[in-house]
Amino acid sequence: MMRVWDIHPGYLSRQNLLGQHAEIHALYSVISGNKKGYSQHPETMRWKDNLKGLVHIHELTVLEMQLRGFNHFSPCEKGTENYSYPGSVSDPVYVDPPAKQIEILFEKYRQNDASRRIPLPGNAFAFWAHHKYSVMARGYNHYKEIQAHLRGKEKYPLTEAGPFIEQILKIIKEPVPIKGLANVVDHLWGYFKNEASIEEKEIYLHREPGDLPHLVNFFYTLARKYNRLYLLHSTIFADFTG
Repeated sequence: MMRVWDIHPGYLSRQNLLGQHAEIHALYSVISGNKKGYSQHPETMRWKDNLKGLVHIHELTVLEMQLRGFNHFSPCEKGTENYSYPGSVSDPVYVDPPAKQIEILFEKYRQNDASRRIPLPGNAFAFWAHHKYSVMARGYNHYKEIQAHLRGKEKYPLTEAGPFIEQILKIIKEPVPIKGLANVVDHLWGYFKNEASIEEKEIYLHREPGDLPHLVNFFYTLARKYNRLYLLHSTIFADFTG
């Protein structure tokens, strides 16, 4: 079944990640080329006036692929200049809402497919833990607002958290300002500063503003080296791969 998932591709298995990439290209070809095949499919219908939104998901999928070691040589670019969102980048039309998509994946992966990078969240608090640094990068005000909303809700069920999940997905489509990224870099460094080697400390201490995306990539390497599982399950590392 043709499907583009609206939740982060880090939740997808290796097979589903590569499958989504192929399906995005198929949809892109049908829509940009005005082809009749699959023109009435629900996925085609929801993206036909929002090709730029489809390209956004393609880019995020590619970043996740690269983070997992896959190469990529098939960009989606030509043709997008004639398409725009009917509302905004954060107002998608869902075949299934994101909370339902998580539920579908739980059923799909009930045999515990280990090729996923990020484990499926059992509740909204776990979903937030995966996305918190991606949100912080878009603005500390977003981060503080959500932290306040979740206070005392460690077992906030996904079945009640649909609007909350969609709010986070909306925020992480915003651009990343330098100030926000610098704040994230400082927070991430706190996980390593006591164990980092002299050379690793030098990389952090002598950073320049233009180095910040590369530092996020560097921290992913450190998270693997120092076995920081909490960080390895963060969406932030697929924001700046490359």
